[in-house]
Amino acid sequence: MTHQIKITDKDLSEALEKIPPLSPVVANVLKLIRDPLSSSSKIAQEIAKDPVLSFEVMKLVNSPLYGFSRKIETLEHAVALLGVKSLESIIISAQAKNSFDIELKYFRLKRGELSLQAFIGAYTSKLISQDKWPGIEDVAFTAGVLRVIGKIAMDYFISKNFHEVESEIKKGESFDKIEKKLFGLTSSDLSSIILEKWKIPEEIREVVSKFNKLHLIKDKSSRLYKLAVSVHIGDRVAMMTGIGASIDSMLYQIDEEIFKNAGIKPEDIEKYLEETLKIYPLLVKELSYILPP
Repeated sequence: MTHQIKITDKDLSEALEKIPPLSPVVANVLKLIRDPLSSSSKIAQEIAKDPVLSFEVMKLVNSPLYGFSRKIETLEHAVALLGVKSLESIIISAQAKNSFDIELKYFRLKRGELSLQAFIGAYTSKLISQDKWPGIEDVAFTAGVLRVIGKIAMDYFISKNFHEVESEIKKGESFDKIEKKLFGLTSSDLSSIILEKWKIPEEIREVVSKFNKLHLIKDKSSRLYKLAVSVHIGDRVAMMTGIGASIDSMLYQIDEEIFKNAGIKPEDIEKYLEETLKIYPLLVKELSYILPP
């Protein structure tokens, strides 16, 4: 019989220390974005205080993930063009991408592969929401990016209990159930804790906490459910691609309640997988500077 491993407050604190804190500039930009009196130039000036953030914003806004028809040359143009939700999505995604620039030894993810997992899943989450529920795609994309951030902290717990995790994997259980059984919490739970520390908007945090627990959302017609379903499928499709394959790849099942409650058909999953595989070469090119040679 498997015994749960006790996670102390000290253990949790040490695991969370693996996550870089939210950049002060990012925190200020998010405040400005939510202030209706802020101008595009003021927001752009704040972003420009962080050269790395500025670089990431311009890379993302000109990437195939956003699909603008012509190149955006300046931060102020980007801010003016994007609108609040898209800008918030890009700023949070830029922060996340830097946090993901790390090797996760015990998840068997090389440097850069966590970013690939994050952005491939986010792209598919956005694709699904645009197709089924237009108007929520920016939140779906952001939640899709952030859904994996808890893996950085979970890697710390796995490192200390690797043989127990391997033993459970051989039994063929879903990986989130393995995490819950061994540690009392999952990577998604850790993601929620991290996002709360970062003061990420509550809606995004709730989607990240629920995309693997769709049964907890009672109102199947709600915006939250649609967002969680988009991220749920995006996550599974990212795993189906085999890209950035990790120790937990293919150890998550598609929750079949989506076929009954969300108007999703099994053939839709195949369609989204095909569309995602088309974007893969472009995405690798965009992330090439953080991927191993």
